[in-house]
Amino acid sequence: MKVIAVDIDNVLNNFSDTLAKSNFTFNDSYGLSCQDFEHYLTLLKQDAWAESEFLTSKFSDFRHRIHAQCYLLAQAKPGSVQFMNWLKANDWKIIICTKRNLRLVGECTKKWLADNHIPYDYLVMSANKIVFCKLWNVPYLIDDDILNIIHGEQYGIQVYYPIMSKHSSVTSPIAKGFSKFEELEQCLPK
Repeated sequence: MKVIAVDIDNVLNNFSDTLAKSNFTFNDSYGLSCQDFEHYLTLLKQDAWAESEFLTSKFSDFRHRIHAQCYLLAQAKPGSVQFMNWLKANDWKIIICTKRNLRLVGECTKKWLADNHIPYDYLVMSANKIVFCKLWNVPYLIDDDILNIIHGEQYGIQVYYPIMSKHSSVTSPIAKGFSKFEELEQCLPK
């Protein structure tokens, strides 16, 4: 059986572009001052974190709320829907594997996948996708996370990644970058 895990954000959609280009309006519902709102938004758009001694903070709540808006606004990347349907038509088991907190955004994630006609067999949340793939015998992963790209090989996971500017320092001889989804159809077993 052919099994593959596929990330959503920045793989199937344009999440980072959506975050960078969207306008978010300050209002009292964020529970922040206008100054903190602007500061947190700047950090978020730079993919940075506000320092805190706690895992949950005003910033982490803000981050979640802005990301949830982007999950709905993000557009499918060109070729991603066709590729996912190609996988399904070629008898692949598809696991959508995301870092999204599915307890909080599971329904909007399912809606986005359905609205974009993206087929899948399972939807799972995993902070460490390489460990997930290893434990569940998933030999292929499509993901943009640099740690997964670098470490997939040592755990026997073949990682494919959409080439982005953040990958300029990637030197993995095994992970394969791609510019178009059609390239993956040539790399994966038939």
